[in-house]
Amino acid sequence: MEYRTREQFEEIIESATNGNWTQAAEECVKYGFYANDLIGKYKEIQEEYGEKPYTYFEESDLVLLAEMMADLRHKQEE
Repeated sequence: MEYRTREQFEEIIESATNGNWTQAAEECVKYGFYANDLIGKYKEIQEEYGEKPYTYFEESDLVLLAEMMADLRHKQEE
């Protein structure tokens, strides 16, 4: 399985946009994303499509997602 692909990132964003934040965080862990990976993919897509690549997802939403996946990883380690 490939990790941290654009398709996987798009799946994460789609889950979050649909209100499935827990699922999005689980996908982050499953696909091996960390905060810096999320920022990198977002910036990559932003450069390609313009200032706001997603209608219902803000760059600041990455912070919430990063916190959720960090909590999830911490719980899995216990």
